[in-house]
Amino acid sequence: MSIINIFRQYLPLCWFKQHPFELTRSINFLRLNLLFYFIVEYVLQANMTDDPFESFLEVSIETTLTLMFIGLLLFLNRALYAFVQVTTAIILCANIISLFIFPVLVWLTITEDILSYYFLGLLFLWDFLIVAYILRKALSINIPASLALSLFYFIATYLGAFALGQLI
Repeated sequence: MSIINIFRQYLPLCWFKQHPFELTRSINFLRLNLLFYFIVEYVLQANMTDDPFESFLEVSIETTLTLMFIGLLLFLNRALYAFVQVTTAIILCANIISLFIFPVLVWLTITEDILSYYFLGLLFLWDFLIVAYILRKALSINIPASLALSLFYFIATYLGAFALGQLI
């Protein structure tokens, strides 16, 4: 199956449709998404800091924590067989949202308009809710539990990467 067809399968997840287990399992597509994710996160991180090595380190830690968090959740739920699909789903949706974040960050940087902060907040909320949706479907849990796990995911990956980056 081609990359474009797999992309079309995963895209409805960004609109809270589809189940991650029903999607094509493609390690090559996961690798491409991880590479794109790493590059986008590095550019966003490098924009916030002046040290390219520090940005590289934090994005490396963040990516590792993301993979470990998803793997641990699926392992505890005895659904590790779906690691590729669930990881691809979360990373792909983060990549799609990142494409919307770039112009909003440029708008925010240039104008510092309050509306740009609202749009940025909405994009973060969208990302949070998509992760909750994917976790709810993948782990067969209720909405409050998926929201709590999504919050824990963001705390563990982003704040965890920041904290570990500061320690190193």
